[in-house]
Amino acid sequence: MTTLTSRREILFLYDIRMGNPNGDPDENRPRSLPDGRFYVTDVRLKRFVRDYWAMLGRDILVGNIEGRTTNLTGRVAHHLNKIGKDKADGEELVTILLDSFIDVRCFGSSLAFKGQKEDDAGTVVEAPEELVLELKTPKGVKKKPTEWKPKPIPKTLTGAVQFNMGEVLHDAEEIQIQGTSLFARDEEKTQGTFTNYAALRYGLIAFHGVANEHSAQKSRLTDADYHDLLLAVWNGVRSAGNTRTKIGQVPRLLLSIEYQPGEEFQFGNLMDYVKLQSSGDKPERAWSSPDDYCVDLSRLLSRIDAQRSRIAKIRYEVSPDLTFASKLPNEWLALGFDQSIA
Repeated sequence: MTTLTSRREILFLYDIRMGNPNGDPDENRPRSLPDGRFYVTDVRLKRFVRDYWAMLGRDILVGNIEGRTTNLTGRVAHHLNKIGKDKADGEELVTILLDSFIDVRCFGSSLAFKGQKEDDAGTVVEAPEELVLELKTPKGVKKKPTEWKPKPIPKTLTGAVQFNMGEVLHDAEEIQIQGTSLFARDEEKTQGTFTNYAALRYGLIAFHGVANEHSAQKSRLTDADYHDLLLAVWNGVRSAGNTRTKIGQVPRLLLSIEYQPGEEFQFGNLMDYVKLQSSGDKPERAWSSPDDYCVDLSRLLSRIDAQRSRIAKIRYEVSPDLTFASKLPNEWLALGFDQSIA
């Protein structure tokens, strides 16, 4: 199957209400820049994507095994065992990973392996995180553990798809949501304890991404993989809503600019071309839904028009609740992810 046929750029907008889009590692508060602007890491967006693929039953490298956490060595050892191989190294190992895992083809991976014990027959008998694989040695053969450390070539896989850090496009307010727990801290207490978590009152978040056709030749990303990525981006933030801090997330706009083959061009930072206009008298910090603003894409449309000859097509998905300052171009093609079924 051929790899990605041309360069692509992605603009993705989603919002969250009364939730924490990406907690910081210290206090689990929404992450913010020194100027107070809230942001979401690209790692968080990729986690949404990977979790969606895993929910569909697709193999992903950066994930757990049957609900148990493990490290990279354990994950790869488990997969090799699954496909009937005791071990693999060098270019063969990298080929197996690229053929097997769509997240590696999209995002790449640093192949930093730790040693793993194997027996005389070369079968893995002990892996980190207490992952024990099925033994395939003949009955009665003694197992003398040795160390196996995979040696991939290359040691780092650069993914074809890269995302910038996401940013909230307007002034947003952080709030503290308080509640109570039904469980007491200890047996002597008869009442539950107070709970609280930090959240955004409302935030419209924008991400920009690029899928590079040259990197795709090395990572083996295909046009079909790219389509599956768009679907996972759109549905991933929504599927993450089974947790209290993410239940308020809704995908709002997904734009895929697909260039002509051979074009060494991209706009970059598509989020800079998105402006929000208030629909009433509410200050931005008091916004609570798309009803409070409209999206102005006039600058983006102007840039697209100026580079029309470089662009093969533009595909998009949009929430019906989003309002635009001007109508989206008729020549844009709907992705149809949320198309109604008659």
